[in-house]
Amino acid sequence: MPALPDLTVLDPVGPATRWREVERRLLESGWTPCGTGDWAFALASPDGGTVARISPFDPVGPWTARLYTEAAATGRVPRLHLHRRLAGGADLQVMERLDPVPEAEAAAFLAGFRDRHPALAEVVDRVHAAALEQLPWCGPLDTNPSNVMRSAGGDLVMIDPYYADGPALYAAAAQEPDRFVRALPPEERQHLTEIPLDCSGPWPQEERDALAARVRQADRDRPAEELIAEAAAADVSGWGFTWLEGRATEERPPWRYSRLLAEAVGAAGVAVDLDTGGGEVLGESPRLAREQHVTESWAPNAALARERLGPRGVTVHEITPGAPIPLPDASADLVTARHPVAPDFEEIARVLAAGGEYLAQHVGPTSAFELIEAVHGPTTAEQRRGRHPEDEAARARDAGLEVVELRTARLRMTFHDIGAVVWILRKCPWWVPGFSVDTHRAPLLEVDRIIRRDGAFVAHSTRHLIRARRP
Repeated sequence: MPALPDLTVLDPVGPATRWREVERRLLESGWTPCGTGDWAFALASPDGGTVARISPFDPVGPWTARLYTEAAATGRVPRLHLHRRLAGGADLQVMERLDPVPEAEAAAFLAGFRDRHPALAEVVDRVHAAALEQLPWCGPLDTNPSNVMRSAGGDLVMIDPYYADGPALYAAAAQEPDRFVRALPPEERQHLTEIPLDCSGPWPQEERDALAARVRQADRDRPAEELIAEAAAADVSGWGFTWLEGRATEERPPWRYSRLLAEAVGAAGVAVDLDTGGGEVLGESPRLAREQHVTESWAPNAALARERLGPRGVTVHEITPGAPIPLPDASADLVTARHPVAPDFEEIARVLAAGGEYLAQHVGPTSAFELIEAVHGPTTAEQRRGRHPEDEAARARDAGLEVVELRTARLRMTFHDIGAVVWILRKCPWWVPGFSVDTHRAPLLEVDRIIRRDGAFVAHSTRHLIRARRP
């Protein structure tokens, strides 16, 4: 059997990772395109023995992966090396390379697999029954002979027996968008119009865009109480924001912090990332410091960080808010942070060795205050002065650091439905302390009225990039 290729490039990949990011990582690691069909495309490993199947939108992907796992002992399904559900309903499966077989041989296998391979048939039917029960538009078993291939060991194997009924699903999205958006959660269909259609296409881009816009509008037109309840129940763990895709937007600072972070940690010996969340931002860096540490004070995020970064050798320190950085004096040559809660420059200076650098993107003053004041009420002059970049730079200098760069940006935020507002206020609880959909229902309904009148609620975030060095 071919040796399993090095898959460490996929260690950071998880539910917050976009499918294009997975494609980019694999291409940069020497994987090459080897096929495109309807719904998915494939990349082959450098040695050709392994294939990554990527689908931007695949409701049945987890069920197919479950079949491959539970029927592995039969030897009649592909060897699945890795399965990851990606952001927005996308799907990644990494499996052994398979070869096509003559149509007659494949058809004979399908016609007789229940009698000849009862263990396989049992798993196929059991998993399919669960998929039919839980998935809208799940089709019957696919008996197309192309779904039988030959493994590297020479055995015939069954692939992709489950599928979403594409014509019915997309017809519902186009003709009954109000029903469609209630049947399939938004986080499972964000890339609905991005699938390849190599066999059934072409699908003109203007038609894709029109369908996506129709579905987005149907989402926004749902009653306020429905949107609020959905957002109140949604997962807000980690530090990813894919749930907001299509529902809210925010301009990005011009300095591209994730690129600066990747360059810095890739060249560092000992580094610590403060308030790392679930490790989402740091995890995008293709190369980490030789000795990489992170800190996180919220237990659910720390657990996500251990899951995402632990396989890459990162030490995750779960600390209490305001605790010292758990590193010795002058032991780090890099400290990083994206949106730290309360940067302690004396602690940062303490752990930095001479010549070491602090690189961070901070939240600035009055960030999202239009929304905060709409939900919470008026703010004070002291609150509006908080997090001012000049004040933070002064504190860094007082701690003995040399500020070598300070850049600021004011960025437009738009919220297209009240669910997006509820979700972000739960994600960032310090914006409106004590926020809940019950205690703040009246202002939420007023924000909903503004969104329906104007098409969006507009606010502005502020950010500043700070680089400081220990002399």
